[in-house]
Amino acid sequence: KKEKITEKDKFDTLNRIIPKIGIAEISNDTDLVIEAVVEDKNTKLAIFKELQQIVKVESIFASNTSSISITELAIASRPDKFIGMHFMNPVPMMQLVEIIRGYSTSGETYNTIKDLTFKIEKTPVEVQDYPGFVSNRILMPMINEAIYALYENVASAEDIDTVMKLGMAHPMG
Repeated sequence: KKEKITEKDKFDTLNRIIPKIGIAEISNDTDLVIEAVVEDKNTKLAIFKELQQIVKVESIFASNTSSISITELAIASRPDKFIGMHFMNPVPMMQLVEIIRGYSTSGETYNTIKDLTFKIEKTPVEVQDYPGFVSNRILMPMINEAIYALYENVASAEDIDTVMKLGMAHPMG
Protein backbone atom coordinates (compact mmCIF):
# COMPACT_ATOMS: atom_id res chain seq x y z
CA LYS A 1 0.00 0.00 0.00
CA LYS A 2 1.40 3.37 -1.01
CA GLU A 3 1.69 5.72 1.94
CA LYS A 4 1.30 9.45 1.54
CA ILE A 5 3.90 11.70 3.12
CA THR A 6 3.22 15.15 4.44
CA GLU A 7 4.45 18.24 2.63
CA LYS A 8 6.77 18.91 5.59
CA ASP A 9 8.30 15.41 5.35
CA LYS A 10 8.74 15.91 1.62
CA PHE A 11 10.38 19.29 2.14
CA ASP A 12 12.65 17.98 4.91
CA THR A 13 13.68 14.93 2.87
CA LEU A 14 14.45 16.90 -0.28
CA ASN A 15 16.47 19.43 1.71
CA ARG A 16 18.68 16.64 3.08
CA ILE A 17 19.69 15.64 -0.45
CA ILE A 18 22.99 17.29 -1.29
CA PRO A 19 24.06 16.66 -4.89
CA LYS A 20 27.79 16.15 -5.36
CA ILE A 21 29.74 15.91 -8.58
CA GLY A 22 32.98 14.03 -8.32
CA ILE A 23 34.24 11.69 -5.63
CA ALA A 24 36.46 14.34 -4.04
CA GLU A 25 33.36 16.26 -2.91
CA ILE A 26 31.75 13.33 -1.09
CA SER A 27 31.75 13.48 2.69
CA ASN A 28 32.52 10.44 4.83
CA ASP A 29 29.15 10.80 6.59
CA THR A 30 27.14 10.38 3.37
CA ASP A 31 24.14 8.07 3.81
CA LEU A 32 23.50 7.27 0.15
CA VAL A 33 25.54 7.47 -3.04
CA ILE A 34 23.72 7.12 -6.36
CA GLU A 35 26.17 6.52 -9.18
CA ALA A 36 25.17 7.65 -12.67
CA VAL A 37 28.29 7.38 -14.82
CA VAL A 38 28.77 5.88 -18.27
CA GLU A 39 27.38 2.34 -18.71
CA ASP A 40 30.75 0.60 -18.33
CA LYS A 41 31.23 -2.11 -15.72
CA ASN A 42 34.92 -1.41 -15.07
CA THR A 43 34.33 2.33 -14.61
CA LYS A 44 31.52 1.66 -12.15
CA LEU A 45 33.56 -0.94 -10.24
CA ALA A 46 36.47 1.49 -9.90
CA ILE A 47 34.18 4.21 -8.55
CA PHE A 48 32.56 1.94 -5.97
CA LYS A 49 35.94 0.59 -4.90
CA GLU A 50 37.13 4.16 -4.31
CA LEU A 51 33.90 5.15 -2.54
CA GLN A 52 34.29 2.16 -0.23
CA GLN A 53 37.36 3.89 1.24
CA ILE A 54 35.62 7.26 1.70
CA VAL A 55 32.11 6.86 3.10
CA LYS A 56 30.97 5.26 6.33
CA VAL A 57 30.30 1.53 6.38
CA GLU A 58 26.54 2.08 6.88
CA SER A 59 26.19 4.04 3.62
CA ILE A 60 24.10 2.60 0.82
CA PHE A 61 25.50 2.45 -2.70
CA ALA A 62 23.04 2.58 -5.61
CA SER A 63 23.83 2.29 -9.28
CA ASN A 64 21.70 3.86 -12.01
CA THR A 65 22.81 1.12 -14.41
CA SER A 66 20.31 0.08 -17.04
CA SER A 67 21.85 -3.30 -17.77
CA ILE A 68 24.86 -4.29 -15.62
CA SER A 69 24.34 -6.93 -12.93
CA ILE A 70 23.91 -5.39 -9.48
CA THR A 71 25.40 -8.51 -7.91
CA GLU A 72 28.54 -8.11 -10.04
CA LEU A 73 28.85 -4.39 -9.20
CA ALA A 74 28.36 -5.07 -5.49
CA ILE A 75 31.52 -7.18 -5.41
CA ALA A 76 33.61 -3.99 -5.36
CA SER A 77 32.13 -2.79 -2.10
CA ARG A 78 29.36 -3.84 0.29
CA PRO A 79 26.94 -6.37 -1.19
CA ASP A 80 24.28 -6.05 1.54
CA LYS A 81 24.19 -2.24 1.14
CA PHE A 82 24.24 -2.25 -2.67
CA ILE A 83 21.19 -1.83 -4.89
CA GLY A 84 20.15 -0.74 -8.36
CA MET A 85 18.10 2.44 -8.86
CA HIS A 86 17.44 2.66 -12.59
CA PHE A 87 15.79 6.02 -13.22
CA MET A 88 13.97 6.29 -16.54
CA ASN A 89 14.98 9.03 -18.99
CA PRO A 90 14.29 11.90 -19.00
CA VAL A 91 14.34 11.75 -15.19
CA PRO A 92 12.30 14.93 -14.50
CA MET A 93 9.44 13.66 -16.69
CA MET A 94 9.43 9.93 -16.00
CA GLN A 95 7.92 8.55 -12.79
CA LEU A 96 9.33 5.02 -12.80
CA VAL A 97 12.44 3.78 -10.98
CA GLU A 98 13.41 0.14 -11.32
CA ILE A 99 14.72 -1.03 -7.93
CA ILE A 100 17.07 -3.96 -8.49
CA ARG A 101 18.18 -6.19 -5.64
CA GLY A 102 21.50 -7.93 -5.95
CA TYR A 103 21.72 -11.47 -4.58
CA SER A 104 23.04 -10.10 -1.27
CA THR A 105 21.06 -6.84 -1.01
CA SER A 106 19.50 -6.70 2.46
CA GLY A 107 15.81 -6.18 3.10
CA GLU A 108 16.69 -3.05 5.07
CA THR A 109 18.56 -1.59 2.09
CA TYR A 110 15.68 -2.42 -0.25
CA ASN A 111 13.08 -0.87 2.08
CA THR A 112 15.17 2.28 2.59
CA ILE A 113 15.50 2.82 -1.16
CA LYS A 114 11.86 1.99 -1.83
CA ASP A 115 10.77 4.55 0.80
CA LEU A 116 13.16 7.15 -0.60
CA THR A 117 11.79 6.58 -4.10
CA PHE A 118 8.28 7.39 -2.88
CA LYS A 119 9.60 10.47 -1.06
CA ILE A 120 11.08 11.87 -4.26
CA GLU A 121 7.70 11.31 -5.89
CA LYS A 122 8.71 8.45 -8.14
CA THR A 123 7.16 4.99 -8.43
CA PRO A 124 9.46 2.10 -7.48
CA VAL A 125 9.14 -1.29 -9.17
CA GLU A 126 11.05 -4.23 -7.72
CA VAL A 127 13.02 -6.01 -10.42
CA GLN A 128 15.24 -9.07 -10.25
CA ASP A 129 18.94 -8.86 -11.11
CA TYR A 130 18.56 -10.20 -14.63
CA PRO A 131 20.11 -8.90 -17.89
CA GLY A 132 18.24 -5.82 -19.08
CA PHE A 133 16.04 -5.83 -15.96
CA VAL A 134 12.46 -5.23 -17.19
CA SER A 135 12.51 -1.92 -19.04
CA ASN A 136 15.39 -2.75 -21.38
CA ARG A 137 14.18 -6.30 -21.99
CA ILE A 138 10.98 -4.79 -23.36
CA LEU A 139 12.56 -1.72 -24.96
CA MET A 140 15.27 -3.44 -27.03
CA PRO A 141 12.90 -5.57 -29.15
CA MET A 142 10.73 -2.48 -29.67
CA ILE A 143 13.75 -0.51 -30.92
CA ASN A 144 14.70 -3.40 -33.20
CA GLU A 145 11.18 -3.47 -34.61
CA ALA A 146 11.28 0.30 -35.21
CA ILE A 147 14.50 -0.16 -37.20
CA TYR A 148 12.95 -3.01 -39.15
CA ALA A 149 9.84 -0.88 -39.88
CA LEU A 150 12.15 1.84 -41.23
CA TYR A 151 14.07 -0.73 -43.30
CA GLU A 152 10.81 -1.99 -44.81
CA ASN A 153 9.71 1.59 -45.57
CA VAL A 154 6.63 1.24 -43.35
CA ALA A 155 7.19 4.86 -42.22
CA SER A 156 9.90 7.50 -42.16
CA ALA A 157 12.27 7.81 -39.23
CA GLU A 158 10.51 11.02 -38.21
CA ASP A 159 7.09 9.38 -38.28
CA ILE A 160 8.31 6.36 -36.31
CA ASP A 161 9.78 8.79 -33.78
CA THR A 162 6.44 10.62 -33.57
CA VAL A 163 4.61 7.33 -32.98
CA MET A 164 7.00 6.53 -30.13
CA LYS A 165 6.69 9.99 -28.57
CA LEU A 166 2.96 10.55 -28.92
CA GLY A 167 1.52 7.07 -29.26
CA MET A 168 3.80 5.15 -26.93
CA ALA A 169 4.53 7.97 -24.44
CA HIS A 170 8.31 7.82 -24.91
CA PRO A 171 9.34 11.49 -24.46
CA MET A 172 12.69 10.94 -26.16
CA GLY A 173 11.19 8.97 -29.06
